[in-house]
Amino acid sequence: MRLEEAFNKNYNRFTENEQYICRYLLEHKKECAVMSITEFAGSCHVSESMLVRFAKKNGLVGYGELKARLRLEEQETEEALGPGEELLNTVTDSYHKMMDELIGRGLDSLFEKLYRARRVFLYGSGSAQTRAASEMKRIFLPVKEMFHIHGHDMRGALSRVMTERDMAVIISLTGESEATVSLARELRLRQVPTLSITRLGNNTLASVCDENLYIHSITLPARYGVEYEISTPYFILIEYLYLAYQEFLKRRLDSL
Repeated sequence: MRLEEAFNKNYNRFTENEQYICRYLLEHKKECAVMSITEFAGSCHVSESMLVRFAKKNGLVGYGELKARLRLEEQETEEALGPGEELLNTVTDSYHKMMDELIGRGLDSLFEKLYRARRVFLYGSGSAQTRAASEMKRIFLPVKEMFHIHGHDMRGALSRVMTERDMAVIISLTGESEATVSLARELRLRQVPTLSITRLGNNTLASVCDENLYIHSITLPARYGVEYEISTPYFILIEYLYLAYQEFLKRRLDSL
């Protein structure tokens, strides 16, 4: 599990000081990757023991492992996108990395919620996310009927009609849209099970939802002349979810 994914998972358990450490770390990755524990503690105005507790709360041995993981992930992020074939290699490598992370994590908790849900509602916050929601509805049709909700004006209706017997899948790029986060919070108050699908990184939506899945998203360099965030990872993720859910159903049937 990458650091930002761990931060998302544990964010609601952080104290106010730990949330500040998390934000500081994410905003100053390069500097933190080379800081000693004394320097980091001084920059955040916290004790060294608090940094150790923060690291352990995120499943790490201590500050040393936190720093090493941060340095490694920062090096991966800083790999330059070169022209032509090098960009293609970077993009395809990101697909493989995302699949490796999916295969390595357990999905039974998510699939149990999906299986038990009376109704599953899908909501995408942008154009690529809306297309992904539509495709998820289509591909899951043989095993689970899903309802794709379009448009900003439908969010209020969605939060009013859903109950704890339903489930919501919210697809967002950054996970920071105020309206999308507000929807997730309203659903949490109603005890509606929720799944967020966002770009890998610490984000508010993921911290609010019960289950989180991440895509590895790459923005095309400016030299390509268009502002474009590659959307293929959404569809790879959805196809994998469908196949894995089929296996989950088979295991469940065999155990009866």
